[in-house]
Amino acid sequence: MSGTKWRPPPPLSATCEGVRKPDVIMDYAEERPGEDWHAHGVTLKHLWVLGERKQRLVGRLRRQRWLRAVTKETRHDRPAWDVPNSAFGLDIMFVLLNVWLGGLVGLLHAQWPWTALRPSRRTVQRWAARLAPDAGPWLVAIRLACIELAAPRPLEENLPTGGIPPPVGRSRRHSNPASASQLRCSGWILQSVARALCMPIRTLLTEARRRWTTANPTTR
Repeated sequence: MSGTKWRPPPPLSATCEGVRKPDVIMDYAEERPGEDWHAHGVTLKHLWVLGERKQRLVGRLRRQRWLRAVTKETRHDRPAWDVPNSAFGLDIMFVLLNVWLGGLVGLLHAQWPWTALRPSRRTVQRWAARLAPDAGPWLVAIRLACIELAAPRPLEENLPTGGIPPPVGRSRRHSNPASASQLRCSGWILQSVARALCMPIRTLLTEARRRWTTANPTTR
């Protein structure tokens, strides 16, 4: 991959993008769920995520699958940034929601940080609706994780303008301005802290998920 900032992988047509050779292999496995659970192979999923220079790349996510010996029930591990039934990682979702909701132009004129057309504008619009119910808890968990990871330095030193959020942009005109503003702030914090700490956004999302119950005691 080129080291030039924002240079994407070679553009692909809609017909061949789904069969492209993965750029990276990502293995994920949690601790054994219990004594009656046994390793039962892996599940594979092709997933678009962000690379080291915020380039969009396709990866193959290998998740550990488990089998319960007595009931024959199966389950697989899922990282915090793997969204069910989505070909895009949560890191890409937050970044593009920030581009749209924090911008001064509408969704149709928003510029993605790569030349490929995917995801479509309609898909990003659906992400806002899908993440809206948990927009507040995500913001609290992300902020808590970033505060602890940035310690002993205050979080504000890792954010532009001393931690003052950018103008509301298009989130003010969204049908649900409260959740839109929270999603925009989450994306802004994630991008800023990831850049300051030289840490992938996926790592920040994982740390935020670990602190979910602490940050949001009334949610699961």
